[in-house]
Amino acid sequence: MKHITCFIKNIAALLVGAAFCLTAFNGTVHADDDAGLFLKALQEKAITQLSNEDVSLEDREKQFRTLLKENFDVEGIARFVIGKYWRKAETGHRDEFTVIFEDVMVQRFLPTFNQYASSDFEITKVVPKKSFFIVFSTIKAENGEPAQILWRVEKKEGSSSYIITDIAAEGISLRSTYRSDYTSALKSLGGDLSALNSKLREKVQSGDFAPKENS
Repeated sequence: MKHITCFIKNIAALLVGAAFCLTAFNGTVHADDDAGLFLKALQEKAITQLSNEDVSLEDREKQFRTLLKENFDVEGIARFVIGKYWRKAETGHRDEFTVIFEDVMVQRFLPTFNQYASSDFEITKVVPKKSFFIVFSTIKAENGEPAQILWRVEKKEGSSSYIITDIAAEGISLRSTYRSDYTSALKSLGGDLSALNSKLREKVQSGDFAPKENS
């Protein structure tokens, strides 16, 4: 799973600040559309809650998990990344994977937050699709150049609020990348989700998903 490292470091900007091709979208609406405002509000909330150096790492992790659960479709993304193996798995194994997948996301994203805390985040375009929105944004990268990040945003079922179902940076989709990795791993394990859960849990406990220096 090393090939997603650089992408994940870019996506660490997802709160502070399907791969999508720019030429695939049309029907642009104004960038202060509700879906865009949802992301802007999330950015501001994340900066307030996660950039305070006086807050302990334990408390920052709790705050991060809350933001993740409230604003990202963690269960839906977990289901997507397992693909056909989700339908074949026992309910208990699905539930366990969703919990572990959240742990993976927290361990991978949280340590890289500080480097993006002061980055400029701007919503540049919102494109409505049939059942979701594509929100285009830019954030200043480490080299000072603007990096484009695309967000797939949907309305929560039975609600007027929004939820993030995917992110893409440099043409690479978060959930599609994880799907490629995890379905490949499951294939080698004979489709045994319980076995994958055990391997992922060991890696989480060992801190293997935390970003490494120069990674």
